Parts: sequence; structure tokens; C-alpha cells
Amino acid sequence: MQKRLANLVSYVFHPLLMATGLVAILYYFAPSVIQPISEASIIPILLMVFILTYIIPLISIGMLKLTSSISSFKLSNRKERLMPFFFVTIYYALTTYLFANKVVLGRTLIIIFLAITAIIFLVAVITIFYKISAHSAGAWGLVGFLLGLYFKYPDNHLYYPIMAFIVLAGIINSSRLYLNEHDLEETFWGSILGFSISFGAIYLLT
Repeated sequence: MQKRLANLVSYVFHPLLMATGLVAILYYFAPSVIQPISEASIIPILLMVFILTYIIPLISIGMLKLTSSISSFKLSNRKERLMPFFFVTIYYALTTYLFANKVVLGRTLIIIFLAITAIIFLVAVITIFYKISAHSAGAWGLVGFLLGLYFKYPDNHLYYPIMAFIVLAGIINSSRLYLNEHDLEETFWGSILGFSISFGAIYLLT
């Protein structure tokens, strides 16, 4: 039962879903941050983010599995994580370029997507030498974004989402440890990397 719950947490709060979740949270709790996105455009924007940052990368990982380039979707083997991570970095970089040049999004959201791309790229580079937790980087990266925006934009209602996601990030880390997908050191450094890049990008660049 506990293993099923840990797996459910890992799937539902997959790092590739964090971008979509973050945009949705900001729309409902800090709409000034994501201007000029309006009520009429939020669903198309969310759908675009979901497809570009989750569906397409997931399909590419599925193709790697079909061609036996990876042995499992869980990417437990460090060496098998390299190709998928670099592919995902490219997809996120292209998404950031698209949003910066083709879709009318605010400066803050562009910085957020740049920071997410940087986190994925650094996770990919570090993975060449060391198996760092991408789940931890994604979860604590989201916390870092929310906390940075909480301080930078006083007209927001992010306090409760921040508290909730701090607890959730701890649960995600615990699930990775319980499943033996990572050890304490790997989740710790993933958390530090995700939080420092996201919080620093918001606090220093917006």
C-alpha cells in the first residue's frame, strides 16, 4: 500500500508537470504575475504548456523505450537518464523561445521558463557524473518560484500555496527515498539545485 502511494506521488507530481502546475497556481493566486494572460486565454496557454512541456517530452521518452535506448520509464539507471534529460532540455529551450517570440507572455513568465530550462540542463550535466534527483529539483524549484514571487509581488495570495507545496515537496522527497530511487544526498542536492536556481532567477532578474 505504501509503495503504491509513493509511486502515485512520483507519477502525479512528475517534474515535467511542474511548469503546467506553476502557471495554473499563478493564474489563480497571483494573476498580476502572469499578465497579459487573461481569463479567455488561460486555458489555451495551459494546454500549450502542458503539451510542450509534458506530452511531447513524454512521447520522446516513450520512443526511447520502444527502441530499447532505455530499459524503463523510471530511468533508474544513471547512464540511461542522460539522453532523455538532454532531449527534455532542448524541448524546454524551444518552448521558452516560442513563448518569448511567438506568444505574448510577460517578462516574469519568460524568466520562469528560462530558469526551468536551466534547472533541467544542470540536472542533465550533473547526471553525467552523479545521479541527482530530478523530482526533488522540480518540487523545490516550484517552491523557490512561489517564494520568490511572494516577496517580489506584494499583491499576491501565495502564502497558503507556498505552505502546501513545502509540505508536498517533503512528501515527494520521501517517496523517492522510500522507493529507493535516490538516497538522501541525491534528494538533498536536487532540492538545493531546484530551489536556488528558481528563487535566484525570480529575486534577481524580475
